Amino acid sequence: MLDRFSSCLEPRGRILLTTHEHPDADGIGAMVALAQYLRSLGKETRIVVSPALPAFLNFLDPDGWVEVFQPHPRHAELASWPDAWVLVDASEPRRLGVMQGTFTASEAVKICLDHHLKDTPQGFDMEFTDPTASASAELVFDLVAPRLARPLPRTMSTALYAGLVDDTGNFRFSNTTPKVHRMAAALLEDGVDPAKIYQQLYQQNRPERLRLFGKAYESLRILGDGRYGCLTLSQADLKLCGASHDDMEGLVNEPLKLRGVEVSALIYELQDGGIKASLRSRGDVDVNAVCKQFGGGGHRLASGAKLDGPLDQVQTQVDAAVLAQFPAANTYPLSTP
Repeated sequence: MLDRFSSCLEPRGRILLTTHEHPDADGIGAMVALAQYLRSLGKETRIVVSPALPAFLNFLDPDGWVEVFQPHPRHAELASWPDAWVLVDASEPRRLGVMQGTFTASEAVKICLDHHLKDTPQGFDMEFTDPTASASAELVFDLVAPRLARPLPRTMSTALYAGLVDDTGNFRFSNTTPKVHRMAAALLEDGVDPAKIYQQLYQQNRPERLRLFGKAYESLRILGDGRYGCLTLSQADLKLCGASHDDMEGLVNEPLKLRGVEVSALIYELQDGGIKASLRSRGDVDVNAVCKQFGGGGHRLASGAKLDGPLDQVQTQVDAAVLAQFPAANTYPLSTP
């Protein structure tokens, strides 16, 4: 698959890399590493994200390659710039958010490089997806490792390791395979500093983040005989805490720390009035199947969807869909805020 991906890009001189809105370490890491590889081949390569590059991921972009999408004036001509537009770590164009219209309008060949499960690919000219991969960073590593001299450049190896670590939950999630550990070992041999990367990813928090977590804990509801834990946040909650979207990183996993909870959810209000539902599973429940009911998707154990509000209505809908996965469970709350 990666040989075909490489052949697809070979005749294209200008390549644009983007990922899902509110990018994470895997999306950014995979794009930075891929961009460095493509530039070594003489390709003009740009990385554009929206709505921002999270501050805690700045260390992955030491050369300032990542551009933040601005429809006017900076990116007014973005649709006409590339020969190839590669959407990395996102299963469908609508996950681009505000960039979707520009993507649709572009006459560039539209390519998907991803590891998320999906049904019928839509919106792409070419699709390169491997759901057996732990992360998009793993796909990029498999592309560049046989083609470049070792050790890999430090910026590239750091970006790939960060993406791998984040999408495997520091090698805790079920997508942590023997291959993942071999990749990590190879990157360590290339000189990455795992302690420093951990500190950059997980020990750069602001007081506002702690306040937001506290506010979310107040909303905790435990349903379905203790098997489902849900947190909710409104835009008013974020403003009260002085927090941003980036401060919610990892919050969805918190209910899974409770004994007996098999599925966790974080349901929160977006600035545009939409509602985002993020779900995680301990193992037995397919939350991708739940999110697909609402037009979303992802992985079997980690998935999400964007729904129309209001928040309490979406909460009711998502609760019902999750609880349906537990046919023998009671639907009354065991605890409420």
